Amino acid sequence: MLKQLLGLLIALNFAALTWSAETPSLSADVDAIFADYNAAGVPGCAIGVIQNGAYIHAKGYGSANLEHGIPIGSNSVFRIGSVSKQFTAAAVAILADRGVLSLDADIHQYLPDLKEYNAKVTVRQMIHHLSGMGDYEMTGAYEIAPGKAFRFGNEDYWTIEEFYQRVRKQPLASTPMQHFEYSNVAYFLLSQVIDQVSGLSLRAFAEKELFGPLNMTATFFNDNVNGVVPHRADGYTPVTTGSFEILMTNLDWVGDGGVYTTLNDFIKWDQALITGNLPGGVALRDLLLEPHPLTKKTMTSVLLDDGAGYGFGIEIGHFKGIPAHVHTGSWVGFRALYARFPENNISVMAFCNRDDLLREGDKRRELLDLVTSKLLHRR
Repeated sequence: MLKQLLGLLIALNFAALTWSAETPSLSADVDAIFADYNAAGVPGCAIGVIQNGAYIHAKGYGSANLEHGIPIGSNSVFRIGSVSKQFTAAAVAILADRGVLSLDADIHQYLPDLKEYNAKVTVRQMIHHLSGMGDYEMTGAYEIAPGKAFRFGNEDYWTIEEFYQRVRKQPLASTPMQHFEYSNVAYFLLSQVIDQVSGLSLRAFAEKELFGPLNMTATFFNDNVNGVVPHRADGYTPVTTGSFEILMTNLDWVGDGGVYTTLNDFIKWDQALITGNLPGGVALRDLLLEPHPLTKKTMTSVLLDDGAGYGFGIEIGHFKGIPAHVHTGSWVGFRALYARFPENNISVMAFCNRDDLLREGDKRRELLDLVTSKLLHRR
């Protein structure tokens, strides 16, 4: 009885924190965007909108688990794909701020067993996707047998060490510092740099330096996908109209992705970026949000206007002329979005456990269009 009462008080407190004069109108419109997800028999999304440090909309649509009919809520744990990259980059920045890692050092200084490249590749280049390292789709680079490509989903299996042994032997896909070329491989290798420099896995380092201090108790890099995760949402893919099957990864490596989190936790990270409440303070926060000049010339963003650049794991630019920081994530049955409008103190999150988010229009863009028209046009 006491536990039930405590849960009710927490729920009421959360509801009080999220209420504002904007909430009824905004929430009704968000409901309309995700109306086809708002049923017990389908997977869906957790949607959050933050204004001035508090949620004005935080709601789940659909089910976190179809087998048991568990609804999505603000404490449902989602895998957020490449939205994770900002945490990997922040961990690297913390080590650089402490002087134990140089952003402009050749990567071989920290990972000497990597294949020798025909050009210097630095940690900084890897962070900004300027390293020329290429990605998983490199033809012939990742085969489990001659002519049989490894499938980076839930079909095949490599341990972190087995994957590293493949990655370290791969040549560059292009010359560094020529153009922006998105590289999950580079961010995986950054996780290995953190391991070598700090003596801790990325999971342990992030817990010690980021998630722990920010009291993000449900957030972590999942480098053991067989572990038990309370309140975890399962990922799904549609097989026929109205029918789904589970689509979860069996791969343990992290850095390029791998963060699990909740709406209740992510607001703490969002506010840390606003206040600079991070190891290294405001100076480190500003480093994270500084795009490399070359990325502004050569990067194309799905959501931001032309001329956007890439900082430390996050795109920096404008959404319809409004300054914005954005990153999306996509891995197996999960899709994610994190967008900040720093001059307006507005942030938007969409954590989804289905991979068809974009198949019938882009609900991410619809959501950002709605929030900017409702909340930012007055400013």
